[in-house]
Amino acid sequence: MSTSDKHDSFRGDVYDLIELQQLLKAPHQILFEGKSPYQDVLLLETKNIRLYQNDQLVWNSLDERIYHEALVHPAFVFSDRHERVLIIGDECGLALREVLKYSSVCHVSQVSLSPETFIAAQRTPEISKMNESSFYDNRVHFAHGNIYDFLLTEQQPFDVIIANLPDPETKEVSKLYSKEFFKKLSNLLTYCGILVIQSASPEDDPLVFWSINKTLQSASLNTLNYHVNVPWFGDCGFHLAAKKRFEWKEKKKQDVQNTSLPENLKSWFTFPQRVMSVKKQAVVNSLKSLHLYKLYSSSTEDVASTKNPCGQNKVQDQDEIKELRHLLSNPHRLLYAGGTNRDQIKILETKDIRLYLDKQLQFSSLDEQIYHEALVHPALSMVKKRERILIAGGGDGFAIREVLKYPDVQHIDLVDLDPLMIHLARNIPKVSSLNQRALHDKRVSVHQKDIQVFQKEQSEPYDVIIVDLPDPGDEILSRLYTVEFFSNLSNLLTEDGILVCQSHSPEYAPFVYWSIGLSLKGTGMNVRSYHTGVPSFGDWGFHLASKKPLHLPTRKVVVPHQTLPENLSTLFVFPSKFRSVQENSHMNTLSNLKLHEIYKQELRR
Repeated sequence: MSTSDKHDSFRGDVYDLIELQQLLKAPHQILFEGKSPYQDVLLLETKNIRLYQNDQLVWNSLDERIYHEALVHPAFVFSDRHERVLIIGDECGLALREVLKYSSVCHVSQVSLSPETFIAAQRTPEISKMNESSFYDNRVHFAHGNIYDFLLTEQQPFDVIIANLPDPETKEVSKLYSKEFFKKLSNLLTYCGILVIQSASPEDDPLVFWSINKTLQSASLNTLNYHVNVPWFGDCGFHLAAKKRFEWKEKKKQDVQNTSLPENLKSWFTFPQRVMSVKKQAVVNSLKSLHLYKLYSSSTEDVASTKNPCGQNKVQDQDEIKELRHLLSNPHRLLYAGGTNRDQIKILETKDIRLYLDKQLQFSSLDEQIYHEALVHPALSMVKKRERILIAGGGDGFAIREVLKYPDVQHIDLVDLDPLMIHLARNIPKVSSLNQRALHDKRVSVHQKDIQVFQKEQSEPYDVIIVDLPDPGDEILSRLYTVEFFSNLSNLLTEDGILVCQSHSPEYAPFVYWSIGLSLKGTGMNVRSYHTGVPSFGDWGFHLASKKPLHLPTRKVVVPHQTLPENLSTLFVFPSKFRSVQENSHMNTLSNLKLHEIYKQELRR
């Protein structure tokens, strides 16, 4: 959802770059590649395979390697020997695939926690291809029965134990994170062995994360903790545990083929101060005092949608269910569907068309509709008249597609500086199909021009102005988010008109988000803020602005749509932690231009 004016630089989220590198190493088709004076353009098509358990996303093929490489390889780096390995969970064989890269591995015992997922993986050829037929390796032995039966009967110790557990969202699952369970695992660990366990997100659930760490220590294990950002799921935490003391050493490096590990893993073992500050509050989780599922449940009050690629989500995430329904209502292949009422499994394959501008993700066809419906329809459903529409940016044509759903729209001016974007939207079949040939509609006038130049040339006002411009990543783009720029746009609004501006993420870049809102307020307009979850980008924010007071939308969206809630007013509700930084936002003006600096600081953070 952002571009750059300098095609030789990368200005975006570093995890966009990591994800792009993953996609280029996997099967893909380049639909278009080129350069304009403003940016590098790369249009990709990939297959996206997703596993859902009880309608919750467990993993997707776009970035599962990042997670599973992070789960497996640090433990192998720290272990002196890894001849015998135990894997708990990992029913799809994706961690097993990583383990079998080590020629020194002689035996792997695998214990399933979800038999239905294991059956689904065995019956799905696409998963066999992903796990590189790891189930058929003669070093692998599948345990019959549950994990407790295995721990009672197994006699030989293991050099590495990998526990890929579900999130501790229930009392029963919380027992897998208890002091007593960790002691049983410790009894099966060699003296020099390493246990690795997936954990909660230290970013979103630091108290749960540190409580798992403290519980491991209560089982007489020494620990090291690390985390990695998996683009589709966010920050994922892990714990290493061993009977003997161990520490990070610079010389420790992985020496097997991988697609995502940094050369030096040290950065994974450092945590921000806000995460470390919670550590003292951690509690031990034991069978006599099962705290963890309660802590986990309470954390969902502030984090409505935190996902973990190794297990179920904290809560029945309505945004994720909405996304699944969206995918199922569009072209897809259902590779597997089955299971019990308590353990329902779906595996589906979709084609994902992705546009990268300067190696930063602009859109994914899997969920661009979520973003563009949220961008367009609140404003158009609230405005009294919508005959004339101005769209600044949005050269991909998706916002136009949504606007053209309204029969009373008579004229749309699209203003985009980059001729290559306009060419893509008009002439590349996969893109023009996605935007429903919006740029060919007779109501649309396309202007390949700087929006600042265009607005000076206009005198006839607009009923709605949609600002879908690049993120303020440099000084030039920062000028498009100033009080002065917004004031010039407000002069082009009718008295009852509404302006809507995409404003980055109130979750990941809250200072940027609220500063854009404050800059809109600096024009004298009335402003209302809202947001929605877009899986490819996380929580994404927008601001509405109008010359007259704005009231929460009470009208329903009267045109076809797939992803918006029935009650649009729910989009205008923010968790307290999102709003907590609002008072420290910065009004961006030409004389005090700082938004691009704030943007860079927040991306680094």
